[in-house]
Amino acid sequence: MRIYDYSSLQSDKKGVDTMSVQEAVKIEKISGGFRVDGIELKNGKCGCTSLSRCCYSWSKIRRKGNTLEFEAKLTTPDTQDNFDWGYEIRKRGIVVKVRVRDARDKEIYSGFMPPPVKAWFFRGWEVIKQYSEREDGTLWRCAMCKWLYKEDIEGGPFTVLPEDWYCPKCKAPKSAFENIG
Repeated sequence: MRIYDYSSLQSDKKGVDTMSVQEAVKIEKISGGFRVDGIELKNGKCGCTSLSRCCYSWSKIRRKGNTLEFEAKLTTPDTQDNFDWGYEIRKRGIVVKVRVRDARDKEIYSGFMPPPVKAWFFRGWEVIKQYSEREDGTLWRCAMCKWLYKEDIEGGPFTVLPEDWYCPKCKAPKSAFENIG
């Protein structure tokens, strides 16, 4: 098990340094999941289409008292390079546990991605445990065929692609993509 040290990271003036210890962690029920301290954790499941076969991928979030558990499966029958990552964090009595079965060679995914642990750290969350890390950067998903545009692999930010760009798999327009993590 690797230990990750975030002590060298700094918060901004609106971040954890100015936060009162008395403030409660805000947990809101939103469509498809929860918003915890301003960060969304959402359910998602395979939305099989006639354009592609089932990917068997999903994400789910559930709340048990003061604990929120997020679990996701990004592996498919076609992925070969699978690995696990996750973390457990705590702030003012609220615990968030994240477990992800991921694939380095995934091409499609139907769930939602949890944020990297650094996003929580900058909001004042204590990292209790972390095993491995999410390896891909920002992901955009085609709503039509679930194909993933991976900014780290595709060569640049999705937002700078021309407006007439389209999905290389199903030819859906750029506007059909959503940011999932």
